[in-house]
Amino acid sequence: MNVYLAGPFFNPEQIALLEKLEIILSNKGLNVFSPRKYMSKLPFGSYQWQYQNFVTDVNAIQHSDIIFAIYNDQDSGTMWEVGYTWSLKKPIIIFNTKEKVVNLMITQSLHAYLDSFDKVIQYDFNKLPRIFYDGAVT
Repeated sequence: MNVYLAGPFFNPEQIALLEKLEIILSNKGLNVFSPRKYMSKLPFGSYQWQYQNFVTDVNAIQHSDIIFAIYNDQDSGTMWEVGYTWSLKKPIIIFNTKEKVVNLMITQSLHAYLDSFDKVIQYDFNKLPRIFYDGAVT
């Protein structure tokens, strides 16, 4: 199964979280696409750099079977990727260990809500069971 791993990687804490999830998901036999590993080598911030990263990520989402999105920090890029995945009618797995309140657009579009590493390890990615979010929303 091809998994698009969406999440911010702007600081050491976010990178460490992604690295841990990359290992967990790969150890479950999943083919993980993590955008941080495929960043353009063009000058950072240039139009060409932006375009190349956008196209690479969009293509990866299109070729994924599911998206596994980190909700911690509510990154706008991650939320865009979730919305785009929803428009493609692909399952959305939300991982959240930080935020106490989740936006209703996310809670209503997700396929499964996981709030711990243990739940990720236990989750059956072959059967993709539904796990609804049950908590406060905005």
